[in-house]
Amino acid sequence: MKKQLRVLGIAPYEGMKTLMSSLAANYPQIDLTLFVGDLEQGVEIARSSFHGNYDVVISRGGTAKLLRQLSLPVIEIEVSMYDILCAVKLADGVSGRTAMVAFANITENARLLCDLLGYDVDIFTIESADMVEPALRRLQNESYQAILCDMIANTTAKRLGLNSFLITSGLDSIRQAFERTLDFARNQERLRDENQFFRQVIRGQIGQTVVFDDDGGLFFSTLEEPAADVLELLRREIPLIQGETQQRITRNLNGMLYSIRTQRITVGNLSCTAFFFAARKSPISSGQMGIRFLNSTEAENAFYNSIFSFAGTVGDQQGEITRVNQSIAPVMVAGEDGTGKEPLVSVIYLRSAFKNNPLVSVNCSLLNEKSWAFLLEHHNSPLADEGNTLYFSSVDVLTAERRLQLLSALSEMEVCRRNRVIFSCVCQPGEYITPTGAEIMDKLCCLSLYLPPLRSQSDRIPPMVNLTLSHLNVELAHQIVGAEPEAIDLLKSFSWPYNYTQFRRVIGELAATAKGQIITAESVRSLLKKERHVGAFSTGAENAATPLDLNRTMDEISQDVALRVLEETGGNQTAAAKRLGISRTTLWRLTRNM
Repeated sequence: MKKQLRVLGIAPYEGMKTLMSSLAANYPQIDLTLFVGDLEQGVEIARSSFHGNYDVVISRGGTAKLLRQLSLPVIEIEVSMYDILCAVKLADGVSGRTAMVAFANITENARLLCDLLGYDVDIFTIESADMVEPALRRLQNESYQAILCDMIANTTAKRLGLNSFLITSGLDSIRQAFERTLDFARNQERLRDENQFFRQVIRGQIGQTVVFDDDGGLFFSTLEEPAADVLELLRREIPLIQGETQQRITRNLNGMLYSIRTQRITVGNLSCTAFFFAARKSPISSGQMGIRFLNSTEAENAFYNSIFSFAGTVGDQQGEITRVNQSIAPVMVAGEDGTGKEPLVSVIYLRSAFKNNPLVSVNCSLLNEKSWAFLLEHHNSPLADEGNTLYFSSVDVLTAERRLQLLSALSEMEVCRRNRVIFSCVCQPGEYITPTGAEIMDKLCCLSLYLPPLRSQSDRIPPMVNLTLSHLNVELAHQIVGAEPEAIDLLKSFSWPYNYTQFRRVIGELAATAKGQIITAESVRSLLKKERHVGAFSTGAENAATPLDLNRTMDEISQDVALRVLEETGGNQTAAAKRLGISRTTLWRLTRNM
């Protein structure tokens, strides 16, 4: 070839991007630029990046099929027998019925593989993305426990709460795609002229440029990875500037301030709306520290990107969620650290009548004096609003004075009549509600939900290991297909003081440091030995320690100290009393005299 082949790589997940990047070093003829994007996101990337910059696109599955509709030269990364086998092996650890939902390029090989090896997998072939959700809902109704799928179905399966195993592509599949790319380049070397319209757009550029056609379709963008929320922000402005030559506007989105200049541009028969803009981070007001506003999409994404989307904890609470959503009565969610109180609150919010209004999350451990004053006194306080879901997390860290102030404000302002109010408290081992949680429940007549610790549900750990590995394989450069039986036994017998969040972190570290494709008992034993020495008030813990408030009585300060030492000794009263130099009777009096 006379020149390097300019290749745009669009990987459906992060792990494939890493593999493509490492393999590209063996192909000096290829100048590879990589992005992560699936389906429509991948199409948007190609539309904004391909013209005049690249000779060919490399992608996979449904994304490759959509890219061909743009009349672009596309090389598809195929899914090999080995790739399918790795996914089938992971799903084999989940009890119950297993199905595969994918396009014919995957299911044809899968049928042959399952017949040869005797795997009991029901295989369903889809012909378009529109067929994915109906097929998955049908399988959900038929009680299938594991779904093998490509990236098109994986996202939908996660949203529906199904246990999904993504069929990833290995090095051999990517290598074959690179070879086919070189064959393509030898037979077809194409040059593209810059479009006169694009040159006009770029000459007027300040910061970034995004151009839409008159139907609202993305025509051009200088953004490397156009975010859907940014594009939607700009699209909403198009009807407001029709007929205007230029206009300057300022918009705020997700903590970023956008300074935008709009312009209508016409060249020949082509007419478009161009946006030239620069973004900078909005300053965070100290008066709102610890207070976050989320919409339903943000809350949904936070849940489905957490371990709780497939750990089964929310599934156990389906009946309780329906029960508490039958009224707008306040709710107290209790459970140990890491049992998923915030994700459960997100699900309650998403399934309530208030889901179209904001979810206001108030982290009591982050509230400073200014944000506390804003919450109780400012006219824009969320307590003065109506129709929202207010979530107060870590209420245990509130001082007695602040707790009384909050209860008074909620009652006097009739906040619970105008909004949905949810609280959470962090229990100690063997505790079903904290003294603070019990006080709030009694004062406000709260409904209650309790999340059990992971150690009481150790039978879930084997399938959770495989499901977690399946999710991690999307981001890892190497595929992990399971764990040794002894490794599983070690994980089942561990006490998991920080429950599911600790489990997710531990499995993540085991996967990232694994030397092969199997997690060994030796590596689990070594890591769990270190986990036993993690401090009770570790950084980022849900009930992270806060400085002692000395503006209280001696009895209140003594009680606070006793409770912290009891937490640090894992609830062992004998050890806590010995460390404090008091008797167990005195310790009991300090911790019970609320």
